[in-house]
Amino acid sequence: MEETGRIRWMNREKLERKERNPQEELLLQSIYKLEPEYWSGVKLTEDSLYGAFRFHEGAQNAVSAAFLLNAHDFILVTRKEEKDTLLRSENPTMEEGLEELFENVLKRGQQKVERMEKYLIDMEQEIVKGKISRNRNQNIFECKRSLAVWKNDYVQFLNLVEGINGLEQKKKEDQGQILSEESACYFRVYENKLRRLTEETQFLYEELVHIREALDAALSYEQNRIMKVFTTVTTVFMPLSLIAGWYGMNFTGMPELGWEYGYPFVGILSVLVVLVCIWFFRKKKLF
Repeated sequence: MEETGRIRWMNREKLERKERNPQEELLLQSIYKLEPEYWSGVKLTEDSLYGAFRFHEGAQNAVSAAFLLNAHDFILVTRKEEKDTLLRSENPTMEEGLEELFENVLKRGQQKVERMEKYLIDMEQEIVKGKISRNRNQNIFECKRSLAVWKNDYVQFLNLVEGINGLEQKKKEDQGQILSEESACYFRVYENKLRRLTEETQFLYEELVHIREALDAALSYEQNRIMKVFTTVTTVFMPLSLIAGWYGMNFTGMPELGWEYGYPFVGILSVLVVLVCIWFFRKKKLF
């Protein structure tokens, strides 16, 4: 056993093979609950808190871990390849390990949120400028899926920290204590930070809904503009159809039928009608 007051990391495969004490058995049962069912939570024993959590590093990559926490130890169980994602220091103290663990999660989360926020702002600017890409709906769907995963992860992690703080407070009311005062302070501080990160993610999720509405409005405007141009062109040339139909009847009694200048007259009349229509529509700012 390593010295108390420090974070101890265990490889899951080694933990399964070794002879386990009651605390280590709790750890193993906690991480079993992560597979195949998605479970995240914390429970109280007589002198320890234990539980499990999971969050996503990418579209398909999920990091899962089980932990046991008391006043002297914070034991963390992960797969070997996941240790560096959560904890990089070797044999850190309790407070150092808790700070590093939370800062890793929060730093990654904040970086992802900032990149997503910049991406959504750029997307909204392009939509406002009328630059509507064919893949824009697909981009919005991918952003929505990513934000939904992040939001669920941060809510689960926040619930975990809230559970630890709540159980610790309950233990204090019963004249007991599980965590050291400094460790308990870390959890209270990071509960507020996780809540802010969750709220920022929720805000981006709502902002994405507004961007989708802006895209729909831009598409409707573009469609209406095209229809207006077609309607205007049709209206401009409609009098020409009337003139062509009128003078195409070729009745014997038509005055212009035998007139030497009848053909040039109809041509000039058609041009004048088109020019008058164009002037009228431009005056009304219809195109």
